[in-house]
Amino acid sequence: MKYFKNWLQRFAYAGLVLLLIEAHTTQAEDWAQAAGPLGNFNADGKAPASFSVSKNENVLWRSKLPSTGQGTAIISNGRVFVTSHESIDRDSELGANIVGLCFDAKTGKELWRRTLPGVRNTDLSSLFSDNTAASPVADGNRVCFINVGGSIRCFDYEGNQQWAYDWVPFGRHHARLHEPILHGGHVVTVQYPFRDLDQIHTTKPGAKPLGRGHKYWTFLQAFNLQTGTRDWIAKAGTSIHQTSLIGTLPDGRRAILTGRGGGHQPPEEPYGLSLVNAFDGTTIWDLAISKYPSAQNACWDGKYAYAFAGKEHLTIDAAKGKIVRRVSIVDDVSITKWDANSYVREMKTRLPKFRRPITKNSNALAGRYHYFRASESFMIGRVDTLNGYVEYLQVPVQVVRSPAKADETLWDKALANDMKNADGFVASKDRRNAGNGWGHVSAASPTVIGNHIYMPTMIGMVYVLRADSEFLDDEVLVSISDLGPATKTWTLSSLSYSDGRIYARTLKELICIGKSK
Repeated sequence: MKYFKNWLQRFAYAGLVLLLIEAHTTQAEDWAQAAGPLGNFNADGKAPASFSVSKNENVLWRSKLPSTGQGTAIISNGRVFVTSHESIDRDSELGANIVGLCFDAKTGKELWRRTLPGVRNTDLSSLFSDNTAASPVADGNRVCFINVGGSIRCFDYEGNQQWAYDWVPFGRHHARLHEPILHGGHVVTVQYPFRDLDQIHTTKPGAKPLGRGHKYWTFLQAFNLQTGTRDWIAKAGTSIHQTSLIGTLPDGRRAILTGRGGGHQPPEEPYGLSLVNAFDGTTIWDLAISKYPSAQNACWDGKYAYAFAGKEHLTIDAAKGKIVRRVSIVDDVSITKWDANSYVREMKTRLPKFRRPITKNSNALAGRYHYFRASESFMIGRVDTLNGYVEYLQVPVQVVRSPAKADETLWDKALANDMKNADGFVASKDRRNAGNGWGHVSAASPTVIGNHIYMPTMIGMVYVLRADSEFLDDEVLVSISDLGPATKTWTLSSLSYSDGRIYARTLKELICIGKSK
């Protein structure tokens, strides 16, 4: 590993080199669901590995959004589909209804919008999710928007409604972290399966008297995209903190890895993982895991599933549901950290004390490596799934940029967000929403494009790393890009990709990142 004295100079040089030598190639495959074409946040192709919305670098277009929102922008047949909470005309803390929007992917022009009602009032821009937390899904002919506050609406690509489904959510927990999955002409969601609750049960105080019984569990459910018919409800429960992911077993069966557990005693049991048949919702296996926090992405590669629990990283035989390896993510790890004016690498050291293994939902597989953001410090981590080797890289929490000034790198504390939407109104209740986006937050998931992994944070920083590098040290950090100026940029949305372009959404706007042809 090489050391360098001036990190800012090195970053600027790396960005210049990328602009000069990176060939522009395209990959036309759509990003039709939150987890991408492969269902695992990965895609082939190449996109800009360095960009700055603050300085208008590698930005093709920007379009104003009605208000705050958190789902991923979905790309299908030249359209971008995204959700937003309704427009507000004053500073606001709560909202129920959301808007599904359709844009032209090439120009950013808004084509149409439709309202989805909600019966659950939710904190706007909550760091633990709001009513827009579920991204749209699109199959080339139909798009489904989901208001996790109680409605699904399916439209054709001209905005004509095809079918609708409404329910009253069980409100024991605030978070809603499942992302809808496309499979076999269906959209797979997670929600309370009955339609017999009163609105009072959408709140924590109103839901808790009902208890934790099986009746009030949430489950994976498959809706037919053409008819809106619910064709199956999974046998295994799914905690609303879990982001379930689809994959293929060695014998060719399509299955969904899902889980239960986490903070505030979610009712679904046993805590741990289940593999569910994607065709009918039956259970292939259940695995009880002590201290399993379901607020993570259920990553698996067909042969093995991978999970964080307590202070360990687990490798699980995907066919049998048996743990085959346990590795400490605390002891005997490698840490490359910033020491005054250069990076130094410590081998076989111990990670400082932490309360949670990872920043929630910040994990994704990139080849043989399981990447994540650490919880209690500003470090990106990864586990080599072949040998269990664990590495960490300290990164700045924020780089402050503006067109007329030199970049300012902050290592220990980020600037607070103003939490204002594009119309200048505050759309937020919890003061923690204005934080740095590490630790106790339902973070945006990483996106892997080719051999680069993009890791966005709540304040609009995007760490771009060469995902397949032999060592996780300062040499792999390609850029710290941004989605907008400091204090004015907020996002809990993952990045999507299609045809050489990256699509991002913030509290204020929808953004297309790419290189002009």
